[in-house]
Amino acid sequence: MTAEPLYRPAHMADVAGIQRVARESWHAVYDDILGPDVVDETVDEWYEDDAIESGIDHDAQDFSVAVVDDGVVGYAHAGPHPPRRVHQLYRLYVDPEHWRQGIARNLLAEIEQSLYDRDAGVYEAEVLAENDRAVAFYESTGFEQVEERETDHKGVTTTEYIFRKRL
Repeated sequence: MTAEPLYRPAHMADVAGIQRVARESWHAVYDDILGPDVVDETVDEWYEDDAIESGIDHDAQDFSVAVVDDGVVGYAHAGPHPPRRVHQLYRLYVDPEHWRQGIARNLLAEIEQSLYDRDAGVYEAEVLAENDRAVAFYESTGFEQVEERETDHKGVTTTEYIFRKRL
């Protein structure tokens, strides 16, 4: 039986675990949508050490992890999104081996508490429309779809939903 996850702020020592979860979850979710090569290219770029470390160390951002037996099994990262004048949930992913255990909901609760403590009244999440699991998750956790747009992701055109939630 797996131990109960511990939820806490991310530390620099978590970077490799975050990168591992990112690669595994991105392949599980996006290979059929974007293709495995685009997934690898995206993870390599968006999850390089400096990108994760700057999020962990940024005073205006919140980065939480779920840890089981000293290993990262999920993470959530949020912060300001100036062009839209709201906060944004940048990332929320869970290791596929730990899906359907409530980890994403608990990470979301951690981020929402942090945003509430920052007096953020609303925040958004961007989700690929083809990501049925994420769309269902956001709808089930009180988000409302407020926008739909076409987006190009490294040469792959997809539909993206903007979800918004009031705290």
